[in-house]
Amino acid sequence: MAALSACNGSSNTDGDPGPGPGPGPGPSPTVTIDPVSGFLNTSTPIEQQNVNSGAAPLRIAVGTTATSETITVAGTSRRYVLLRPTAQLSNPPLLVMLHPSFTSAETMANTTNVSDYALTQGFWVVLPQSQSGGWNDDAVPSRDDDVLFVSQLIDTLVAQGSVDPTRVYATGFSSGGFMTQRLVCDLPGKIAAFAIDAATMRNSMAATCGSPSVVRPKLYFLGTADLIVAYNGVFPEMPNGQRSADGTMAFWSAQQGCDDPVVSAQLPDRAADGTRVTRNVYGGCRGGTRLELYTITGGGHAWPGGDSSLFGVTTRDIQATGLLWNFFSGYRR
Repeated sequence: MAALSACNGSSNTDGDPGPGPGPGPGPSPTVTIDPVSGFLNTSTPIEQQNVNSGAAPLRIAVGTTATSETITVAGTSRRYVLLRPTAQLSNPPLLVMLHPSFTSAETMANTTNVSDYALTQGFWVVLPQSQSGGWNDDAVPSRDDDVLFVSQLIDTLVAQGSVDPTRVYATGFSSGGFMTQRLVCDLPGKIAAFAIDAATMRNSMAATCGSPSVVRPKLYFLGTADLIVAYNGVFPEMPNGQRSADGTMAFWSAQQGCDDPVVSAQLPDRAADGTRVTRNVYGGCRGGTRLELYTITGGGHAWPGGDSSLFGVTTRDIQATGLLWNFFSGYRR
């Protein structure tokens, strides 16, 4: 385990966390997530510090700790970043976050501002690092068994007594979103709920996913102006094609038995960024699970509310990190 050295601010992420967003250590009861937009409501700004893992710069909230660690998976050393509140928490939830291709665990943490939410909402974050630039996100043979990687990470943290095994959640952006969908199919027994950004269902994955006996809640964020993962699909009729947003939701709606009419609502236009957000809720799903889609009209290949975009416009009307955490918080496995 290697503590990430500080570049600015505190010189030791394992030391005194310094002033936080509220009185005393741990989650502040005065900090809330706006239920419509997902942005944090804070009385004062959350102080930040910069750390360096030797792989990429990382910006975290003062009062959180980041460590760069490795685990051996099928004989291969795999790296990940573990980010958590510095204050000791009893049996906290765990969020698994999967980065886009050719980026890093650190980039994912920076883009999503997840440390602010981890600090104020009291959860741990594990950010696995892919091999060779991308994830083995399709059900085909590969030397990198990323499903096993994530599974072992969860098992390790649970075995250490660090996190609550009933409150493990997963999310991913772009290829990390495709990988998250593979986890939906392969690890529903370990993960309680899923959120996918800038990724739709591949036909090849749908063909192997089958009808699992355990269904889990799912939340999607998809932009209509995404030039990488097209909202209307990429060769959606071909065996190796990507389904449209509607086709993806239809697949999961059938699996989850969502029988009620879809309830649609346009969210407030908070920012003059040329985007509008519509939320679709698929009701009556089996086992009390939910299925939701946030459509970002005019949104590009981006993390909604994030600090950067891979391609196109990042909406400022919502913050995906807060919305997915509100979504996850209602579920245990």
